[in-house]
Amino acid sequence: MANAYDDDGDYDDYNERAALAGDKAAENAPPEQVGIGHEQPGGKLYSDDASADPETQTNDATPAQPPPPSWCEKCFNWFPIRSLCFLGGLVLIACCCLDFAFNGSDSFIQWILRLYLIFFGAIMAIVESPTWRFTRGIQLRVFFWFRILSRMWGRAWFYLFISILCFAEFSRENWGEFTVTAGFYLFCVCTIFSFIFSRFGATKLNRMYAFVASGAEGEALKTQLESKFDELAAVTHDLRLGSQEIAKLAKDAGRELSNGERHVIQTYLDESCNGYVSKEDFVKQFMKLNTEKQRFL
Repeated sequence: MANAYDDDGDYDDYNERAALAGDKAAENAPPEQVGIGHEQPGGKLYSDDASADPETQTNDATPAQPPPPSWCEKCFNWFPIRSLCFLGGLVLIACCCLDFAFNGSDSFIQWILRLYLIFFGAIMAIVESPTWRFTRGIQLRVFFWFRILSRMWGRAWFYLFISILCFAEFSRENWGEFTVTAGFYLFCVCTIFSFIFSRFGATKLNRMYAFVASGAEGEALKTQLESKFDELAAVTHDLRLGSQEIAKLAKDAGRELSNGERHVIQTYLDESCNGYVSKEDFVKQFMKLNTEKQRFL
């Protein structure tokens, strides 16, 4: 198998047009392909016979899909949380440099503090930067060696820590106004919204699990998960899942993912930090949800 760091598009932002191609093909399928005992989402077989017992079909069916998202939910899905956090890292670096340039009477502690903040700003920019060939390898190494940053709740706590360091620039004699301003941005935008998206992403992941599991447990659940992975991976032909397949699974479960939610769900499922979701990680991470639901991702 090829090296994950040399492949394209695994963590790229979700391309809706490509993900919907499978749906359009299904809509154009000839009517004769749909018959009695056809397979429904989640792996269950339901009869098309009108004489079938409706009570039996109700018990076997997966939970009904929710209504279409509201206007507020669509706006929330549009919110570019990762882009704003990436911008926050750049703003932090720029503000520290401006304080170096315009505050000539800084104390030694302030110099050391700003050097740390510049380093942390670079980490923010690396972790939240758009994923492409030249950034994916560095991101995966950061996620592997500093695993807490692979979770959005972990990055939210990290941004809160950086914000507190920025507020330490308050000084009666000489305070770094640029760095303090960056601290307010990191707290009000990056920290708060990262916690919110982490919570929403966990809720949608739990819904995806309920859709795939369909009430199965034990070995039946493992078989169900393996079957669903094979179904999704059949499109890629390389036994791995990327951003489009994750978004497709969420849509089948009745949930629309923002790019931030899709990214945090994908990094959760990619336990091995390969840059893609393998079958082993897919089954392992979803099996965990059988005993304990995720509250934050």
